[in-house]
Formats: sequence, C-alpha cells, structure tokens
Amino acid sequence: MQYKRLFTHLGFWMFFYCIGVYNELFLSASFLSDPSPGLALRGFIAQLCLLAVKVPAVYYVLLRFIPLWVKPSSNKSMYIEGGLVVLLLLAMYRLIIHFVIWPYVYESSPDHIPVFSFVARLFYSLLDIFQIVGIAAAIKLFKLRLSAVAKEKKLIKQKLESEMNQLKAQLNPHFLFNTLNSIYVLARNKSDLAPESVMRLSKLLRYMVYESNKQLTGIEEELKIIKDYMELQQLRFANGINLKYKEEIDNKSEQIPPLMLLPLIENAYKFGTGLSTEPGNIVISIVVLKGHFHLRAINTIVAEPMNQKTQKGIGLRNLQRQLELTYSDFKLEYGIKGKDFVVNLSINLSSYAGFELFDSRR
Repeated sequence: MQYKRLFTHLGFWMFFYCIGVYNELFLSASFLSDPSPGLALRGFIAQLCLLAVKVPAVYYVLLRFIPLWVKPSSNKSMYIEGGLVVLLLLAMYRLIIHFVIWPYVYESSPDHIPVFSFVARLFYSLLDIFQIVGIAAAIKLFKLRLSAVAKEKKLIKQKLESEMNQLKAQLNPHFLFNTLNSIYVLARNKSDLAPESVMRLSKLLRYMVYESNKQLTGIEEELKIIKDYMELQQLRFANGINLKYKEEIDNKSEQIPPLMLLPLIENAYKFGTGLSTEPGNIVISIVVLKGHFHLRAINTIVAEPMNQKTQKGIGLRNLQRQLELTYSDFKLEYGIKGKDFVVNLSINLSSYAGFELFDSRR
C-alpha cells in the first residue's frame, strides 16, 4: 500500500514537471528560434529548481492546512498561518528565479524591472503555485469525500441491519407465542390433534432456526411454511374457520426474505376469529408471475377487545418497515372493506437490496 502511494505521488510530480518543462521551452522565443539541447537542459534545470517551492507548498496544504480545515474546531488562526505560508513561498519562488535561475541557469539577469512588471511577475508566480496546489488539494478533497461517503454508507448499513434484526426479534417470538397458544388450546381440550400440532410446530421451529437468518429463501420453501402454519391453525379452530387458499407460481426458484409473509397470515387468523359464534372466513391468494409477487389476504372482522385493535397495526407496521429496508419497489395496502379486513401486498422481486440494505423512503 505504501509503495502504491509512493508511485502515485511520483507520477503526479513527474506529470506536472513535464508540463512545466514543456511550457518553459515552447513559450520561450529563444528556444523556438534556436531549439538547442543546451536551452532544453536549462529549461529542465529551471523547472527542477522551482519544485523546491512547489513541493513544500503542496504538502503543506495536504498534510497541514486541509486536516485543520476539515476539523469542526478549526479557527481563524489557521487562515492567518496559511496566508503567511503563501507569502513565504511566494518570496522563495521569486528569490529562486532572481538569484538562482536567471544568473546561474540562464546566465542572464535583467538590470531593471519596472514596478508594474514586477507586480505582474508576482501574480504569475502566485498563480503558478496555486495551480498545482489547487489540483493536488482537489484530488485530496475528492478522496476524503469518497472516504466519508463510504464510511457513511457503512454506518447506515449497520444501522439498518440492526433495525432489521430488531424487527425480526419482535415478530418471531410473537409468532411463536401465538403458535404455542394454539397447541395449548388443543392440549387443554385433550384433542387427538395435539400430537400432529406439535409435529407441525417442530417443522416451523426448525425453519425459524435454520432459515430466518438467511438473506433469502426459496419461495417454494416459504409457502410450505405458510401452509404448515395455516394447517396448524385449522387444527386449532376446526370448523371455526372457512379457509380458501390459492397460489399461482410461474417460477418456483424465485426468492424472498424468510418469514416476511407470515405476519399477514397470522393476522388473518388472529383477527378473523374471536368472540363471534359464526365461522370466520379467510381468503389467501398468492401469485408470482414474471418476477412480481402478489399476496391478497381477506378475513372477516369479528368483535375484539380494544387492546387487540391497537395491537393489530404493530405486525403490519413492522412488515412495512421490513419491506422499506429490503425492496425499493413494493406496495402494501390494508384496510376495512365492508365486513372484511383486506391486505394487498405487491413486490417487484428484482428490486431486492441484496447485501446492501437501504431505506426505500429516502
């Protein structure tokens, strides 16, 4: 890494040194009229002497001025110091030209320089220094900006991953407690269906342990778990639920985050049954066509305690946030239509964030 940095800096100086030599020679009337090797050598030496000012100027800005400037605690003394350094470098630049380059390199010094001509030379020297310093500073600031963006992106990703894990931690125990409650009801009623319920629960738990931490799982595997959960609930409610389930999948290799859809099915059962003595109705439709996922869940509305009405939105809000962190193109709509609670979820599966979590609300 150090060698790469060294060669980068050497390449930078060689590039600007060659440009300086080229300008020195081809903007010179003497060289254009008589392009001799001697004049070319003098041009090379003259530009080499000027590097004695340009190199310290560049590295002062890169190693001292910019680090102070980007600090939140930077103060006015930094600008005073920078101004003094500029004056010092400008004086060195002119001294090298007047007392080294003119008398010893070109062996020709002007006897008198008018004031306006001298001021013009000062401005020219200042611009020559600022040109290379400005380009070096621009490169440095660009690299700092790229580094800051990468760091910010990493922090945002860590924050979003933490939020995603927190959402999963809220949903998974919630689902597990509801499932255990279903088995508890069967066991308390000494139902012969309790052993089968335990077996289905073990499959669900195995899936939660081994699949829930994956980024994606096959849509076919996810739907198997959903169907196991629905069958488990059907065992619990027996004839208390009229279930209609339909699926249409054109590509079973499509993938989706594990356990993301379960809260929708869970809500349909939890709030599609209650104090009513009449059987509840649940309609679940899942369609996957040309990389687009569609789920529609409808459950009849039954009487329920007020605190359950408050809780109903938690799972859906969590799902909404999970979707925002995972997909850039989706739509989740839910609400009451007549006597039914209807949920519609559409996802463009190709808009998945991959390993780079993002917030689609940005």
